[in-house]
Amino acid sequence: MAATPIPASGNPNFEANPAAPAPPGTDMTGICFGDQLWLKTYPLDRNLVFDYFALSPFYDWTCNNEQLRVRSIHPLDLSHLL
Repeated sequence: MAATPIPASGNPNFEANPAAPAPPGTDMTGICFGDQLWLKTYPLDRNLVFDYFALSPFYDWTCNNEQLRVRSIHPLDLSHLL
């Protein structure tokens, strides 16, 4: 299952939610996430791993990682968390 990546203006950091999250209580045990087109386009490294997993239906758009990502702060930079 491959999702089409969202084009970004020269930057693979995405600002929009590519897919609506599943409603609470949805059984997602049979879902496997993988975006081969994205992986062929961008290297999966520590700088882009959070952008890749943000495409997943499992991604929590209210998590700390997302709060940092939308502010263009790398989620591994813990100094910006409250």
